[in-house]
Amino acid sequence: MKDKKLILSISFCFHDSCITLANEEEVLIHLEAERIFRAKHKKFTSLEEVDQLVKIGLDYIGKTIDDVDEVLVTEWQNLYNGNKVCVLGREFDAILTNHHENHIGVVLPKKFEKCVIFISDGGSEEGTTKVYYKEGDKIWLAEDLNDSACTGQFYGTMAQLLLEPDFNRAHTSAVGKFMGLSSLGKYDDNIMKIIKQNEKEINQLYVNGCKHLLPLFNLPDYYAKAWEDENKQNIAYTAHNYWVDTNVEKLRKHSEFSKNICMSGGCSLNISLNSKLLDENIFDNVYVSPISTDGGQSLGAILYRYPHIKVDYPFLGRGKSEISSYDEQVIKDILDHKVIAWFQGRSEIGARALGHRSFIGLPDSIEMRVKISEKIKRREPYRPVAAMIPEEFITEYFEQNYSSPYMTFCAKAKDITKEEAPAIVHFDGTTRVQTVTKEDNPIIYDILIKLKEIGKAPILMNTSFNDASEPIVDTPEDAIKTYKLSGADALYIDGVKYTK
Repeated sequence: MKDKKLILSISFCFHDSCITLANEEEVLIHLEAERIFRAKHKKFTSLEEVDQLVKIGLDYIGKTIDDVDEVLVTEWQNLYNGNKVCVLGREFDAILTNHHENHIGVVLPKKFEKCVIFISDGGSEEGTTKVYYKEGDKIWLAEDLNDSACTGQFYGTMAQLLLEPDFNRAHTSAVGKFMGLSSLGKYDDNIMKIIKQNEKEINQLYVNGCKHLLPLFNLPDYYAKAWEDENKQNIAYTAHNYWVDTNVEKLRKHSEFSKNICMSGGCSLNISLNSKLLDENIFDNVYVSPISTDGGQSLGAILYRYPHIKVDYPFLGRGKSEISSYDEQVIKDILDHKVIAWFQGRSEIGARALGHRSFIGLPDSIEMRVKISEKIKRREPYRPVAAMIPEEFITEYFEQNYSSPYMTFCAKAKDITKEEAPAIVHFDGTTRVQTVTKEDNPIIYDILIKLKEIGKAPILMNTSFNDASEPIVDTPEDAIKTYKLSGADALYIDGVKYTK
């Protein structure tokens, strides 16, 4: 019997390079370069690195390069300089893939018959921000928003002004910090006027820096401890909310086409925007893939070309198959206020740790937030910590009545949450929530239910298992190394407590 067609997809891009392997029925593995090469937002800098990552993927699924039938390669930042490619010594006529089509691909597993698709990021050969319509198998461009404040360019430049002058770091790591910083500030009418008057200049990419914009906001050429600067707090709040509100108003009219919307591209990680579209009833359903950033480009390329292929989000990385039992000592450790380094099964893909590569802990005090976020993760004190909660308890603890399995929405915390789980409530009273079901993650679900049974809130702090300077751990060896350096209290690997 002939083997199933094997597809290899390679993505270069300006950051977050990746590869995916799939057959004609299902996605087999997705590998993000940063996890393997241990460098945040890693991009391929040589074809040797491409070969190395492809070899790791092929070895994992028990195949060789001779088994590959088709190769897809991103056009954006393509190091092959065309479609004639050589991978692990074998030559292929590759199919070149399109940046926005690849972003669209990662949301197609939702399988809405009719929907709006919103793609927004910092830029590519396709521009930045566009609205598409999907009906049946047809997808077409509805509106180009590149010249508006809706873009990742606008948001990234504001992060570059306030937090990180380096272009690459501003548009990758600093944008999330900018969103967190905004919660400390308040609206300033004068700042809003400056933003509106200079919107076009802000909505640009400044690879060589944007220090010439600092005087507009009376900003110093100094970036340490931005959270202590009231002017920076207010700029962040005003600019963030202007960006969110501009997006909301642009998208509102498109809800007339469909009350379903899928969001992809780096900007889809903005939980404030995602939540507002639902909370204000602009759309009935908002879907955000767990791998919406450029780290999902190779996967999206396959799914756009072959939308029938099965993809079981989000655990598509390396690791053992799902475990069925665990050492219940972890519950005692959690109740003893220990921070647990938790490593389980195959790694989740995307920017968020979803319970397979996480630091977890009891959220019953601010001291626990400080311990997990500032002392162990070495993060800035204003940055929030996310929460895991069984899906059926979401309305008991939060002003939210919809699921959030990939941590892509924020919810207003109820008083009971502020009392029983203050560590996961941000300065603005919201929480980035991950809802957990027994089907998604039976082990974590069981731990949460047991906490509820003994009188605790069924909530755990959840932050990614990594040091602030490194990507999420991928292998048991990564986990042990990071655990020893982190100061976490205990490490569990596939349900078993690690002993030194």
